[in-house]
Amino acid sequence: MTNIVAPTQNQLDSLVEPYLIRQQSGLGFAIGYASPSFTPPGNLYFRGTLQNQFGARLGLDGDTLFEIASVTKTFTATLYALLIRSVSPSKTVGDYPLHISSTLAGIPLDALTNYTSGPPQDNANASADSPPYWPQPYSLPAMLSYLDASPPAVSNTGGQYTYSNLGFALMAAILSGSPPNLAAFADHMHSNIFAPLGMKSTLFDAVSLARLPPGYEYDYQQSPVFAAIAPGWNFFSAYFGAGGIVASPNDMLQWLLFNMGINQYAALTPLLPVVQQPSTSIKFGNNQLGLGWFISPAGINPSGSIWKDGDLDGFNSYIAFLPSPGTPGIDPSQAGVFVLVSADGITGNQQNNGIEVSAALASDILLIMQGITPPADKSVYPRVAERRRRRAAIR
Repeated sequence: MTNIVAPTQNQLDSLVEPYLIRQQSGLGFAIGYASPSFTPPGNLYFRGTLQNQFGARLGLDGDTLFEIASVTKTFTATLYALLIRSVSPSKTVGDYPLHISSTLAGIPLDALTNYTSGPPQDNANASADSPPYWPQPYSLPAMLSYLDASPPAVSNTGGQYTYSNLGFALMAAILSGSPPNLAAFADHMHSNIFAPLGMKSTLFDAVSLARLPPGYEYDYQQSPVFAAIAPGWNFFSAYFGAGGIVASPNDMLQWLLFNMGINQYAALTPLLPVVQQPSTSIKFGNNQLGLGWFISPAGINPSGSIWKDGDLDGFNSYIAFLPSPGTPGIDPSQAGVFVLVSADGITGNQQNNGIEVSAALASDILLIMQGITPPADKSVYPRVAERRRRRAAIR
């Protein structure tokens, strides 16, 4: 078994500092790393200087809030595995009273959460499966009425990879109960996931602007390179299940420790083999598809990794850990990491070869923990896709 070592302060500083040279105020990085061989098993690292939207200095610590974007999907998939799949593993969309078009009825619930549901891919262009003139905010009733009146085409369900935020939005509607109500979905998530794991600061998008640091959008084709941008997403609240979670580094460390099988929970730990192992033979590139998670094979990382990235206007996130050496939840993953950044679009140009900063940092750190020197070419690292169009979609 590989001897896992903690990254040093100097190593982490050297990874993060190049990004802070360009923006020395308002940009913050929160990094968590863990191993069952560490004491304590999880640790946090912070770098940068934050302020709130009113210009007041904002602390950067374990309680600072970040939008985690599409890492939310791993939570939604876990709640599905707990509340529905563990009881009825072969349900479809049509088994639930959503009052939407029958064209969506045959989609298996697994397909909603393993990126094979069949609507048009929407991580680069959300308008591919949304109404042409949708109300703001975009509510769950508005989404369901659109899916009844003029649903997007669905093709080859279960037979091809198609990244769909809509699939996770539909899953949230199903998990909310009858009648569909996103407040009920949030309550179910809190009582079944957040509270048992001790995630005391995690919530869905409704956060005080005095506590949420402004996010910044980077565009290397423009001058100046970065600018503050409004928080949230114009597909909320309907798409809360796809990307609506706001969490602190303290809470994300609990999520990492749980998914690595280090912290044990009687009702939740048995779900780890369900969500972290391939749920279909379909692949994204050479990545297998779990429920919410991507499973990267051995390559630049000798044992592969289980990972999910997130990108939303002003925030960027990534979480990854080594696969269990045996059974997830019984044999803990030996190393894991997450990275939260108060900006999106940071690729560093030549420095990262176009890959997002959170993916580059997390993948570097995971290799360092295994005693492996990270490659200069970061484009070899796994992530979902190239950066999405501004205010168009999340991934």
